[in-house]
Amino acid sequence: MGESKDVIVVGAGPVGMLTALALAQGGASVTVLEREPEIINSPRAAVYFPSTLIILEELGLLGELNAIGFQNRDFGTHVPEFGYSSVVTTEPVEGIPYDYQLHAGQHDVARVAMEHAVKLGVEVLFDHEVAAIVDGEDGVTVAASTADGEKTFSATWLIGADGARSTVRRLAGIEFEGHTWPERFVATNVKFDFRKIGYQQANFVCDPVNMAVIAQLDRDGLWRCTYMEDASLPLDTYEERIHDRYEWFMQGSRDYEIVSSSPYMLHQRAAETLHKGHVLLAGDAAHATNPCGGLGLTSGVWTGVVLADVLGAVIRGEEGEEILDRFSDERRRIFWDIVSPAATENKRMLQEKDLEQRRKDLAAIKALKEDPESGALLMLFAYKVIGNVLRSGSRWKDADPTPGVAIDIAGRQGQIH
Repeated sequence: MGESKDVIVVGAGPVGMLTALALAQGGASVTVLEREPEIINSPRAAVYFPSTLIILEELGLLGELNAIGFQNRDFGTHVPEFGYSSVVTTEPVEGIPYDYQLHAGQHDVARVAMEHAVKLGVEVLFDHEVAAIVDGEDGVTVAASTADGEKTFSATWLIGADGARSTVRRLAGIEFEGHTWPERFVATNVKFDFRKIGYQQANFVCDPVNMAVIAQLDRDGLWRCTYMEDASLPLDTYEERIHDRYEWFMQGSRDYEIVSSSPYMLHQRAAETLHKGHVLLAGDAAHATNPCGGLGLTSGVWTGVVLADVLGAVIRGEEGEEILDRFSDERRRIFWDIVSPAATENKRMLQEKDLEQRRKDLAAIKALKEDPESGALLMLFAYKVIGNVLRSGSRWKDADPTPGVAIDIAGRQGQIH
């Protein structure tokens, strides 16, 4: 066992690495454990809304990531059944100095955050799979399986940022409350210029059979096309069905190259607590939502950096440990009151089967086109959802620009605070 650290972070994805970097900038000593051999480039959410750009700027990463990714201001909504497409341009929001979304791969964000974190002394260990944790009176001990056998690490605090199937959450005995959707989503990365057939650089496709979220990922022509299929279909043959689905999305074109793909189930779940003893949770380990609207990435990143801020204050003796329970309560509230209802409504709209309801949804989309501030489409307010900050003096204390934005779609009520 090496020297004890202030914090062990499990998971080297964007949430884990951004959280580790924020902690290190606040003076904490940090070790990151990751079971994979390197940062993985798999199909995952890759659009960072203006509110999240506040984080990237504060952590000193935005300039590099703007050079790697690209800025996008337009969002397309397509309803092929009714021959309708609309484009809404991102408008500035009071309190947020950015009027664009950043498209960048999660692996790029994690890599850049890691490079900055390592310069501050953060230890990042790949091929380290957490096997056991012991939460004691003064801190936590973590056993990890490696190619060289089991290794043991100690720290005062442990943060699980290891995804929806979090090992840390399971070992800590924390329930993952909520439900799993019956559908399967398939995320594909493909070389194909969707703009040639009328798509924007970010898009919703509303259709009861062929719903999709389509977005450009980089400057080299890589796009993400995520669609839904019946979960009763054989999982091991999902790749064989991709070309048939592309036939519809790409209007018969075969001029494309599939780079990668990944099927996954969808969840609306949150941990029963984000703080138990010396164990804390962030990102999808804390709360997981369906990917319709970018709320999972947005809320996951904010949970991580707010945690880094309040935990850093505890480590420095500026706050008592009771603030961690307040953190847990508030982030769970943000998820259940804001994130989950908004993402659920977006998912419903994308795959709505009732014809009359689809017509009502179309009327709401048209209303948004006429008045972008009408609040007729929840997704377009998703980039505002960052939640409340708990600690006086926090660097994020003035970052919530969203008081009282009311949402009403076809009689369904939501509220973004």
